[in-house]
Amino acid sequence: HLRGLDLAAGEGPVLAVGKMVPSGNGLEKSALPGYAESQTISGTAGGADEWCLLEGVLHPKQSHKSAQDSKEQQSQDSVSIAGFAAELVSPDCSFSVNINFRTVDLEHVSRKVVNYGVWMNILTVFQLRSFLAQMRHTEEGNGSITKLSVLAIAMQALMDAYDSFLHLSISTPVQALNTYNFAMVSMLKFSLFALVEVRYLLLIWRHRHLHMFSEGWDVVRQELSRVYAQFYGALIGGLVVIFVVADYLDILALLMQAYWLPQIVHDVRHGSKNSLTRSFIISVTVTRSLQFLYLWGCPEGIFNGELYPKLPGSPSLELCGVAVVLQLLQVAVMVSQQYLGPRWFVPWLCLPHVYNYRRSASEAFPNGSECVICMLEISPEDGMRRVITPCDHRFHEPCLERWMDVKMECPTCRRQLPPIH
Repeated sequence: HLRGLDLAAGEGPVLAVGKMVPSGNGLEKSALPGYAESQTISGTAGGADEWCLLEGVLHPKQSHKSAQDSKEQQSQDSVSIAGFAAELVSPDCSFSVNINFRTVDLEHVSRKVVNYGVWMNILTVFQLRSFLAQMRHTEEGNGSITKLSVLAIAMQALMDAYDSFLHLSISTPVQALNTYNFAMVSMLKFSLFALVEVRYLLLIWRHRHLHMFSEGWDVVRQELSRVYAQFYGALIGGLVVIFVVADYLDILALLMQAYWLPQIVHDVRHGSKNSLTRSFIISVTVTRSLQFLYLWGCPEGIFNGELYPKLPGSPSLELCGVAVVLQLLQVAVMVSQQYLGPRWFVPWLCLPHVYNYRRSASEAFPNGSECVICMLEISPEDGMRRVITPCDHRFHEPCLERWMDVKMECPTCRRQLPPIH
């Protein structure tokens, strides 16, 4: 390593004194003050620390525009420096260093940081509003919360938690202007994760385990502790994976864009539809896609290696195209499930056993049968299709479908009902 290296600013020969520390069989590359594009280090050292006198030459690099106009402005304006090329030589220690430095416009980077912070905060606020509207929709009885996929909501919660941690980690070490914007993004992302998405997951879990509350709080606490351990274990494990395979972060981010896939599979397995509102699906998809497109599609973004680390694989139009196609396919399938049925694209041979609600075609309805949902008589003359539940209760088919969008249980006896196909 070179320790205590001090270079005098200026052009031409300079002198510097540094401490040379051996590492292994030779010298180990060491970061020097400044922003180094490339370093070439060669030389040998003995088995102990040794002070060396270094002779160096600094060559300033002019920007392209300044190089053309330098003859006209050399007596009037200062020359714009784009970087330095330095060569350090120590004949006594058989040591030489070739370094290329480049300048960074901190004011320009600061403006980009502000714009990035505003952009991410706006997208996060829209996501917050979308989740709150979806939660209000289910809590008001307009949709069954048991139709939701825990894995689909958990994937989005983990994505926002990772976003929060990563933004917080890059806001501390880089001492540039306006880095508090990263802290603001981190705070909003963490609020979305901890205050909204985790709460939504707990609501889904509670509605699926209502029978546990009758068994006592000890059973509930034990099961809830297991759920928390699994969720936060997955969160910590995911962070470890991200840091271990950071070079493949683009592939991980692309895989996380399939967050609607668990909901599609859940609807196919359980035969449920209208699990999520279309406004929620579209708003979440658009906001998350815009964030992905900025990070991996914008060549002038802040994560381009200028001051903040460059994202692996960015910029990549191919990666952005795959992400957009993946999002559009998921949204198209989910919307089609609401209109054509949750299993319309599944081959007939792969379908599970399905209860036939329309067996009424061969069974006569007693005179005076009444649909307890609309309180109207069930008769062939009303033009509405009639259905019979597994518990032998009779309803109008449109009435029962609307009822089952809210509760998957019989309106008469509260027995759990299979989906209508």
